[in-house]
Amino acid sequence: YQQHLALNIKPEHLEGSQYVFEGDEKKKTVYVRNMFFGIGTSYLSGLVVGGTWGLWEHMRTFDGSSQVLRKNHMLNSITKRGTFVGNSVAVLAVLYTASTGILGKLRDKDDIWNDVGGGAVTGGIYKSTKGVATFSKFLGIGAIGGLLLNIFNGTYQQGSHYAKDVLTDTYEDFI
Repeated sequence: YQQHLALNIKPEHLEGSQYVFEGDEKKKTVYVRNMFFGIGTSYLSGLVVGGTWGLWEHMRTFDGSSQVLRKNHMLNSITKRGTFVGNSVAVLAVLYTASTGILGKLRDKDDIWNDVGGGAVTGGIYKSTKGVATFSKFLGIGAIGGLLLNIFNGTYQQGSHYAKDVLTDTYEDFI
């Protein structure tokens, strides 16, 4: 038997509509909510990764002077790397979520191609000043990143069958 993931109940126990209000089944994803979640999560993850990098750098480079200097050097290293990585990743998240939302509005669909296109746009903009060859390379890398983000997020939210189902449905659209 299959359980409803969000409610953790069997679907046969549901009576009538699964939506609270009439017309809710027609509502689409709210892109602003996705943007805030994506940007915030990316920024906090970047702070943690960058702070860890800064702590490792402190332990590698500090020569062992007084306790006050050690604390100061450690805090400087953590905040230097943490804010750098956090801000950089958050800017990429802004580009990705905005381009994904814009593509979804333009296409009037909420599918995997929005994430692939959003990743491609983000990768292209990220390295657009380095020349056409680098732009093209990062366009492809961004598209693959968008695909992987979609599969990871969908698998996390909807279960292990998500990737197989979505990729099969997407492939059938081309046939």
